[in-house]
Amino acid sequence: MYYAGLQAKIKEANPLAKFVPCSAHSLNLVGTNAVDCCTQAVLFFNLLQNVYTFFTGSTHRWKVLNASVKGLSETRWSARDDACQSLNKNCGILNKLNNLETAFLSIFWGQILHRFNLTSKKLQAVNIDLGVVCELYKSLITYIIDLRSDKNYEYFKQCAIEKSKIKQFQSCTKRLKIRKQFFDEGPSKETTVEYSDFKVKTYFVILDQLRSQLEKRNEKYENLLKNYNFFFKLTEMTSMKVRKNAEILQNEYKDDLSTLFANECVHFRSHLLSIGDEAPKTIQDMCGFLRKNDLIGMYPYIDVSLRMLLCTPVSNCSTERSFSCLKRVKTYLRSCISAERLSDLAIMNIESDVTAKIEFDDIINEFATLQSRRKI
Repeated sequence: MYYAGLQAKIKEANPLAKFVPCSAHSLNLVGTNAVDCCTQAVLFFNLLQNVYTFFTGSTHRWKVLNASVKGLSETRWSARDDACQSLNKNCGILNKLNNLETAFLSIFWGQILHRFNLTSKKLQAVNIDLGVVCELYKSLITYIIDLRSDKNYEYFKQCAIEKSKIKQFQSCTKRLKIRKQFFDEGPSKETTVEYSDFKVKTYFVILDQLRSQLEKRNEKYENLLKNYNFFFKLTEMTSMKVRKNAEILQNEYKDDLSTLFANECVHFRSHLLSIGDEAPKTIQDMCGFLRKNDLIGMYPYIDVSLRMLLCTPVSNCSTERSFSCLKRVKTYLRSCISAERLSDLAIMNIESDVTAKIEFDDIINEFATLQSRRKI
């Protein structure tokens, strides 16, 4: 794709163009890779889909179930969160599965997927920027690291035991433990110790895979953001450090930023220090601050650099939703609609908040007047 596809064509036209993977889709891929990392995870989600298929295949079974179950989706990772939540709420189904592993994974995945789902929705916001994306990915990485402990494992295990009423994993085995005895203690004693590899081969494997995938994808966003990082710490850095970082950014975009950019950043730092606690902290707030106070003339190249960062797309979910509007616009009754009219109707559908405020009576009267003149 990079060497011969769309990215390569764009790079030919503008070598400075940066490829930014959709942050929400990347998070979906993190979860997908984590599911495929071990046998127990694969079997668990196969079980969720099989339970859904079994009960939805017959109205009689659905009536006997007297509850709701959710299926998985190939495109929406949030569907897995819904499936886990529905299984956790229906303790009767969970108990009939008669498996501590299933109860454990249901609770474990339910909590993880819930956090991933809410984070994914935040990543799909239209006003999100690259800095927020890195912040959200780092929060998930820290969250996964915190879960990888014996105490958290025991917490999930205890919750699973309370829900399933089963105290042992099916994979639990017994082995002899021989304690070495000294010569004055008599013969060696053999004790039977129960041992389960579920924690090592499933729990830790899933968390390690999640962390690895999150760090790998977050690295891409951090590389894109690294030259802009000094904007987030303008008031904390010295003037010389601000100047040095600004020069690095200016050298990367020589055609867009003047050599005066570094000195402009030093002045902007002093401006923010003079404001104190009311100084803007985020990139969006800085950009709005320049416009609200009519300071673009003072800091023209800072405005350009801030807009460059804000215009870097970090999610294409809202764009994809606009294409899904075509299903509501172009139906079988409008199969012969022209491309121009289809585009206009799609825009009206997408911007429904704006079109709902339009006074249609005036437009209808104007249209009727034009049509009557044409007849004359």
